[in-house]
Amino acid sequence: MSTGDDVERFAALLRRLKDRTDRSYGSLARRLNMNTSTLHRYCAGDAVPQDYAPVERLAAFCGARPEERLELHRLWLLAVTARQRPRAGGAPVE
Repeated sequence: MSTGDDVERFAALLRRLKDRTDRSYGSLARRLNMNTSTLHRYCAGDAVPQDYAPVERLAAFCGARPEERLELHRLWLLAVTARQRPRAGGAPVE
């Protein structure tokens, strides 16, 4: 599985959770005490948080079920690991 696949699956679940709220990125980010652009980058798969806390806050606010939280944590671990793998050129993906 490629780095992009792991990150995209994580981002897709974040988007599904975000969509449950009917809130804009800005409104949701304020509720989660994070920057709007940061939340958008996570949901777009452009970035993966190094800490799980913001992901857990999002899951709690969106009413994620226990099995969704477990899957979200699993996907986050895969995405973080994928982003830390060196690219073919040598440097880890940030």
